[in-house]
Amino acid sequence: MSHTPSKSSAASAENAAATRGTRLFLGISCFLAGAAMMVIEICAYRLLAPFFGNSVYTWTALIGVILIAFSAGGYLGGHLADRKMALDLLGWLLAGSAVLTFFIPALHTVFAVGMSAQGLIAGPVMISLLLFAIPGILLGAVSPAAVRFYSLTLKDTHVGAAAGTISMLGSLGSFVGTFLSGFFLLSTFGVRSIFFGTATLLMLLAIAAFVLAKNTLKQQAPVILSGLFAFGMSWMTAPKPKPGVIYEHESFYHHIEVSERSEGNVKRRILQLDSTMEGGMDANTGDLILPYQQYWKLALLREPAKVGSALFIGAGAFGMPENVSREFPEAAVDVVEIDPQVIEVGRKFFKLDEHPHVKAHAGDARRYLLQNEGKKWDLIFGDAYNGIRQIPPHLATQEFYQQIADHLEPKGVFIMNLIASISGPKAELTSGMIATVRKAFPYVEVFAVGYRRDETQNVILMASREDLKPLIVDRYVKQGSWQEQLIRTHVPAGTVPRSSYVFTDDHNPVDAIIARGLLE
Repeated sequence: MSHTPSKSSAASAENAAATRGTRLFLGISCFLAGAAMMVIEICAYRLLAPFFGNSVYTWTALIGVILIAFSAGGYLGGHLADRKMALDLLGWLLAGSAVLTFFIPALHTVFAVGMSAQGLIAGPVMISLLLFAIPGILLGAVSPAAVRFYSLTLKDTHVGAAAGTISMLGSLGSFVGTFLSGFFLLSTFGVRSIFFGTATLLMLLAIAAFVLAKNTLKQQAPVILSGLFAFGMSWMTAPKPKPGVIYEHESFYHHIEVSERSEGNVKRRILQLDSTMEGGMDANTGDLILPYQQYWKLALLREPAKVGSALFIGAGAFGMPENVSREFPEAAVDVVEIDPQVIEVGRKFFKLDEHPHVKAHAGDARRYLLQNEGKKWDLIFGDAYNGIRQIPPHLATQEFYQQIADHLEPKGVFIMNLIASISGPKAELTSGMIATVRKAFPYVEVFAVGYRRDETQNVILMASREDLKPLIVDRYVKQGSWQEQLIRTHVPAGTVPRSSYVFTDDHNPVDAIIARGLLE
């Protein structure tokens, strides 16, 4: 005799399936909310870097604000879940974070310039609070609310298991979001597109929550319309192309921009990384167009006046290494540049492929020196910057300059470009760098490219194991020659305030010094 399932058993099976579906959705929501928060945090750094630099202060502000927001979100989510035990609560949390994420690029465009005037410490904190605090709170509320709903599907008999499962999935999502951002998204898509994609994903999750909560289309309409409105407003406020810009690209390290302007017979082509002009050349001839670029020629004040090999740390627009190669066609010229995309830009826009003896290497300068332990050069030129006057701290230490000294020929010279002042309160960076470089080189001379004393400008340090003063102070050169033009910018000894503080790998306050200099 056959047995026909009762209506109650069919309903029970249907409820069990619905319960399993709810748990699956809760797990997916927590996983994707954790991933979305890390995508927002890591990509936010690319939004802030052009205005506040890639310093430790930018990262500290971002991480600190996100942690505070997540903490507040955890408290909020737990309380809301106790007061409203319905799945559409997750929908409202996810929808709110989606709408605000759509608005992040637009708000950044409106407020970043004004807040950059607040300095490198207060500025990043203030704009991080404005852009990321509330989305972070809403996303932080997802997990505790999900724990409550997950526990309800188990009739509150496995609260610990519910909390452990949701916590694990949220952490795994954060891990995936971190790796996805750093190793794929930032090198593949523009920052605005990443924020729009993240917001769209959160909005779709919100709609799914409303569907599971059996909300009608009429109830969902405000959420969908608000998302469309936020997307439209943010899209309309997209930055307009700047006049003269012929190329723009978002790399993992920089917002890269190449611009061009004709001045008579000179076609000035400039490379800008974030908000900093990194170099340029005459696009017609390849000639140098920025005054500080001429200072590699300080190496030619020695006898014999030639360069057989050179290393440039930081590619800029490849103007200086190419200039060396034109002057000395047989010279081996190496360039180490952290951003592979800058090298590609050099090939496409700055004639790199026309100079076969100029070899570009993608990587970190210290790592490159370690990998080429026995190699030595006649000239090493340091010109590595990130963002607004920000020197990578590990490239501004006694240990690094000792590496430089170990890779120079006995009569070789090290030349370094700083953006600083030579006197007054803004000279702290210059004096500290001189003291640090002197730990590896007994002789250091200073040149002020802009001839000014108290103002920020290009400051050139020239260092060697041999006394440089006879080359500069006691040497007669023809008036109007390039030698005379460089030598007359020499800063006499005693002009720069002395510093006994030496930057080391263990303690290096270069970020703090630059931040103070920008506020003064």
